Amino acid sequence: MGDIALRQAFPLRELQQISPFILLHHFDFIMEPGNNKFNVPPHPHRGFCPITFMFEGSVEHNDSLGNHAVISDNEVQWINSGSGIIHSEIAAKKFVESGGRFQGIQLWINLKRAEKMLPPSYQSVTKNEIILFGKEGVEFRLVSGNYQGKKGPANSDVITATLRMLPNTNYDLSFPAAQNVVLYILEGSIEINQQENAKQHDLVWFDQEDGEIKIKSIANSKLLVLSGLPIEEPLVSHGPFVMNSPQQILEAITDYQDGKMGTML
Repeated sequence: MGDIALRQAFPLRELQQISPFILLHHFDFIMEPGNNKFNVPPHPHRGFCPITFMFEGSVEHNDSLGNHAVISDNEVQWINSGSGIIHSEIAAKKFVESGGRFQGIQLWINLKRAEKMLPPSYQSVTKNEIILFGKEGVEFRLVSGNYQGKKGPANSDVITATLRMLPNTNYDLSFPAAQNVVLYILEGSIEINQQENAKQHDLVWFDQEDGEIKIKSIANSKLLVLSGLPIEEPLVSHGPFVMNSPQQILEAITDYQDGKMGTML
């Protein structure tokens, strides 16, 4: 992305999606004071939810709905692009002045056919709104979806969460067998079900079956946890648009060019 090197966990040639999750990018770099390397100019989206998880750093958001917000460490920017939205992202001014580590995830979650043309929305999720589970040495932060009787603040049924574990701690996860479950390791290394090890930048995708996922941290670890029902519908994507048919992609391009997704000043 410009001068920034991104790790792309998927899509890849051999792994196009893990429905409903269709893209996962990981950025992690040091921003020198006064040198803004993160500047994404206005661009459109339609048909899915583009989400930014900030682990370290600070991002300023503007969009065609008139929203303006800044999210920082351990906060989340949740966009439901629906029928169309234009937005921009830039490293926040105060963070650029001081510099420091800039680390986050951009995740795309597909929408069902019936939801793709609903009105768009934006939600900034602060660290105080995120639901915290955990025990000594472990923090499980629920951003969206229902888990263990609690609901995350983001407006979605898909489960997204972050998990931080100190070395030699344990945590068990449990999700319905019908859901796709994914772990992405931003930092550290873990042992899974006393059988497999996963290290930094690994993506772990589980079979759809009952049973707990037992995690033990080998080192200080930071994970993204995802779980959702697969969307059994055709998927056609082109750049910032994710729809069900090539014709719908052409319509999205035309609507954007005609200004039907709004404008940004």
